[in-house]
Amino acid sequence: MRDDARHEHGWALVSVLWIVMALSLLATATLTLTSITYRMERKALERDRIDGALDAGVVRAVLGIEAPDLSDRWRVDGVPQQFVFDDFNLSVSIQDELGRFDLNVVDSSTLHALLTTEQVPQDQIDTLVDRILDWRNPSDLSRLHGATSADYAAAGLPYHPRHGPYQSVDELRLVLGITPELFERIRPALTVYTKNTMIDPTYATREALLALHAGDAGVVDSILNARNSGGLAGVADPSISLAGRTYSVTVDTEHDGRGFERYAVVMLTGDSKRPYLTLAWK
Repeated sequence: MRDDARHEHGWALVSVLWIVMALSLLATATLTLTSITYRMERKALERDRIDGALDAGVVRAVLGIEAPDLSDRWRVDGVPQQFVFDDFNLSVSIQDELGRFDLNVVDSSTLHALLTTEQVPQDQIDTLVDRILDWRNPSDLSRLHGATSADYAAAGLPYHPRHGPYQSVDELRLVLGITPELFERIRPALTVYTKNTMIDPTYATREALLALHAGDAGVVDSILNARNSGGLAGVADPSISLAGRTYSVTVDTEHDGRGFERYAVVMLTGDSKRPYLTLAWK
């Protein structure tokens, strides 16, 4: 009986130890889960703060475009301006889209000039220009150096030309032969929002100006230097209505060693109740 009693006491002790161990593991798991949840929630709150600051940068840019006092107007030629919101240092760049060539109406000679200034080999320029134009061509008939749907299929691509207007400049990435590197070089000169055949050199990007002036960097530098030397250089013209004018806004900031960006395209409406429409947001 004594042996049985000792045996039962032994099992009871083991059971208690198992229960204590289980409770300890459960407590550790709960603590770990709570800690992870806290960190996730804190990161989510921080990201909300960052997003809020980036969004504020876009709103501040819109206010700066057509500020009643001309001295308070922000430049719309892509030159960055600094803005602090909620302790975040924001760099805000506004670009009047009339300072870029519209992909849906730009002609072959302008595209030739643009690709030439970006040092694309001459034996590739005709091909790329025709393919860019073929993408927006309503029919599948290609130009001399262009590409049809069959050419895209032969290249192993799972899509074919839109045969309609470009919906975004990013769509240019899909054109056969446009490499990521080339796209990044010509992207600043292009838009899809103006429907104008020409650009406004008052606010044009450097890349667009180079195409406009046949790659003459000296002329372009003179234009940019003159623009930067004026007191109100680069701001929206106060003598004209800005309703219907489209601007791209890029807001950048850093937090904990990481970079964050908001990109938006807005169209001013002239309506005080709804001063702008958002055409793109990312």
